[in-house]
Amino acid sequence: MKYIKLSPVICLLLSAFVLNGCSAVMAGKRSTYKGDPKVLTTGQTRMTVESTLGAPDMSSPLEGGKRRVIYRMDPDAHSRGSRNAAVAGHVVADILTLGLWEIAGTPTELAAQDEMHNYIVTYDAAGVIESVEVFK
Repeated sequence: MKYIKLSPVICLLLSAFVLNGCSAVMAGKRSTYKGDPKVLTTGQTRMTVESTLGAPDMSSPLEGGKRRVIYRMDPDAHSRGSRNAAVAGHVVADILTLGLWEIAGTPTELAAQDEMHNYIVTYDAAGVIESVEVFK
């Protein structure tokens, strides 16, 4: 059996092309700004909360007409524009460096991944917040 011997430079370039696009894809999967979680305060109405955050990720009825809902979001999320700018930046850097940017770009995106929080909100029968719990 014959083996092909590749130089370290060729191996590095080949691995860079295999990894090409990882940081751009990771940046594209970042969550976008859903709304300000500061709206989740005791006494706030459900209508106000949902106009700011949108529909909850999960909702279940409780006894006495109460309702428990869960909003899942990253409190430090980015706008769509900043997420798209990050993707474009990674793509341009990949092209200009022939894929070598991934050596720095992928670890950077791994460090900047979303930190999702679950906001568990209990509404009373009138649709006013009774309690808010936050879980990371």
